[in-house]
Amino acid sequence: MTNKIYLALTRIALSAFTALSVFSFVALQARAEGNGSVAITSASITNDGEKVTVTASVSAMPQSDNGMLYLFAEKVYQNEPAGAPVASVPMNSAVTFSFPLDYKTTKCKLYDKFQVAVLSGGVFVPVSGTRYITNPEALAQSSPKRKNNGKKGLILDGAKIGNGNTEATQLGVQQAAYNINLEDIIGGNGGVVFEYNGKTYNYDSSYLSQYDHAVRTCTQQGMGVTIVLLNPYVPGEEFMISPYSRGAHSRYYMMNTSEDVGLENLEAVVTYLAYRYNGQNGFGQVDNWVIGNEVNAKNEWNIANVSDEMLYAQLYADELRVCYNAIKSKNANAHVCASFDHNWTYRNTPSYFSARSLLEAMNACIVAQGNFDWALAEHPYNYPMVWTAFWSPKNEAAAAMVRHDIDTPYLSMQNIEQLTDYMCQPAMRNTKGAVRPILLTEVGYSSTQGQEEQASAIVYAYQRAMTNRYINMIVFNRQTDYPVEVADGLSVGLTGQDGSRKLAFEFYQQMSSPNAGAYIQRAAANAGIADWNAAMFAR
Repeated sequence: MTNKIYLALTRIALSAFTALSVFSFVALQARAEGNGSVAITSASITNDGEKVTVTASVSAMPQSDNGMLYLFAEKVYQNEPAGAPVASVPMNSAVTFSFPLDYKTTKCKLYDKFQVAVLSGGVFVPVSGTRYITNPEALAQSSPKRKNNGKKGLILDGAKIGNGNTEATQLGVQQAAYNINLEDIIGGNGGVVFEYNGKTYNYDSSYLSQYDHAVRTCTQQGMGVTIVLLNPYVPGEEFMISPYSRGAHSRYYMMNTSEDVGLENLEAVVTYLAYRYNGQNGFGQVDNWVIGNEVNAKNEWNIANVSDEMLYAQLYADELRVCYNAIKSKNANAHVCASFDHNWTYRNTPSYFSARSLLEAMNACIVAQGNFDWALAEHPYNYPMVWTAFWSPKNEAAAAMVRHDIDTPYLSMQNIEQLTDYMCQPAMRNTKGAVRPILLTEVGYSSTQGQEEQASAIVYAYQRAMTNRYINMIVFNRQTDYPVEVADGLSVGLTGQDGSRKLAFEFYQQMSSPNAGAYIQRAAANAGIADWNAAMFAR
């Protein structure tokens, strides 16, 4: 099937998203990719981790030279069968293909997609859509219990992690967040050797040591750890950047799943990090991995020279799936998250897609090729971001941007229930029919509007998270003011750059303590909220 047909059908499916079931979209894709005669219904790794089983149903026997169905394993970036088939079976109304996974070899199929073809006129012709393996966790030999100690999170100051500094412990941080640049790990001094799928990779031991210190210290202090995987530009490591991103300039770039060298390096480095931080190796435990940052803000945080939203959604879905399979193969209990910002419906242009539109497009792409249990990382900052007192909009125009309805232009902690209501829809649920984990991995409030306002906003936001059962955590930005953000009017730290503690430090510290009630009352009084319970919009 050509990309043009695929994208057109995807748009049809999404234009009637609430009326058209996910399974109808799968059928649309299957009909386009091979005349609709065969539908792959599952692709999974066997319990022993040795083989792959692919099942398919045949609605009409396709014409062929020999009455056989052939299964091909294709790379993420391939659009049609190539090379030799991995298995074949006689035609029937229901068929099963079985073949070796070839894990830890150059023929590993963990990241491949599968497609059925027939031999017609001496040429292999596809008669099905494509489908990926959806249970990579079958390879995880041991997985740690998640550190679900609470929802109260903070983006930590690396300079304050360990080494006698007890500030995070004093604050009662339950969930810590930290960033890892993939290019820090790849290459460098080559002090760490990793053998993966028949190839050798050399990683930077100096950078890994820094990340080890952060993750291990947080784990030892009882915190859950969330790592955001980022992909900056580094000379000599351009192969990590998608060819759709090259020549553009941004902070971070789309990961490369479109070429062998980039794809293999991505598979290897993410697998290694998931293995290193799976809680079994003395380096600490990461429970949540966020793939990229606010990817709907395409030209700002995940640059790609792609103006078509559906093509962009497919590329990010590919990136997310590769990382998911790598991480879950080493830690079955980890959450692997897609990252979106607070622009819910307002802005949808070739340079900046709205979160809801891209989320729907990404989900449709994933479901069509084998649904998996991704989680959602959302950043519900205020609108505008520098306005701290979100209970009292800056003006009428700002008030119109944050509403308590599903079409609200922006999400914030004032209307966060709209996000969880949306994620409760059947089409957005995971493979087991449950609401996907929702992690608020970044939200912050500036003290520039006043320290009392910042402190009150943190308590209000935390209580909104605590009264919504679908929210797994809320991670506040940040422990210490960051100069770049301060220059933009966002003094969001609990402490100043000089280490001085703001009022927000005390409020954050106490909002999960036995004294929380007094701080809730003070926040409510400052915000002028007479009915606190009603203001929570509990779910």
